[in-house]
Amino acid sequence: MPDRETTVARLTAAIRRYQRDIDALDQAVAERLGLNRTDLRCVDLLLDRPLSVTELADQAGLSQSAMTTALDRLEGAGYARRTRDANDRRRIRVELTPALLTRIAEIFEPFAAEAATELDRYSVSELETLLRFFADGSERRARHARRIRTTAARPKARRPGVRREPADPDAPGPRRESTP
Repeated sequence: MPDRETTVARLTAAIRRYQRDIDALDQAVAERLGLNRTDLRCVDLLLDRPLSVTELADQAGLSQSAMTTALDRLEGAGYARRTRDANDRRRIRVELTPALLTRIAEIFEPFAAEAATELDRYSVSELETLLRFFADGSERRARHARRIRTTAARPKARRPGVRREPADPDAPGPRRESTP
């Protein structure tokens, strides 16, 4: 029987592979739907329930202007629509269209059927362990994403292949960039 350290290393490798596989699946879905990954993230958030534009922007990590641009694309594709909130007519909610929900079902039905069959192999106790593992991991990832966003210094963007020349103290104006 493998020791704990070996098992944890194998689990860590499996999680990293799982994350890459999720990324590949998301990319394939985005391509099939003709979306970019940001728009797909918005669709994923809206699958749970309609959201206000502000709620969606916050959950997607987008500015209001970027959110408006993403919604314009989603509406243009016929995937989402902005509607007035029934309880507060001043508030705009975003919901997915039935056409998109049909396309998503067509894409994911084979995946869901296969996953359901695989889950039948696990006991309720094992499923509870998986639930706890994923819930704890989700909370940890959200916490560290917040930490990284709030504490990390952002490196200055540099154009690839461009290097800074040393400043000439006698030259007027800003430093110049050159290409190799």
